Amino acid sequence: MANSHGLKSNIVKKQAAARKLSKGKKKSFQVYIWSENPQTRKNTSYKERTHYFENKKNFPKKKLANKNPTTLIEQGIIDERGFFVKGKKKNFLTKSMVDSKGLDFYGMPR
Repeated sequence: MANSHGLKSNIVKKQAAARKLSKGKKKSFQVYIWSENPQTRKNTSYKERTHYFENKKNFPKKKLANKNPTTLIEQGIIDERGFFVKGKKKNFLTKSMVDSKGLDFYGMPR
């Protein structure tokens, strides 16, 4: 009856092993949580939770260091027209998807 849910046996075994690994950890490792739901945390492997936590810590913050356009251009965060170089194609100066002339990131009228 272990396979009544239709999954292959090797997948079921991996899930059981991951559950077993995540349940036996010390209380100090509760920091590495995937979500606040304890059921989800128990079903996610310890290794997966630690990788998630490390990636989350190392991910760069979205807040800008300063909001002066000239320094942002010098740092290479925005280009001459005011568009962000990386990430969303949004204009920093106009706070919209077009620049002051009404052209989008690719120079096309929008």
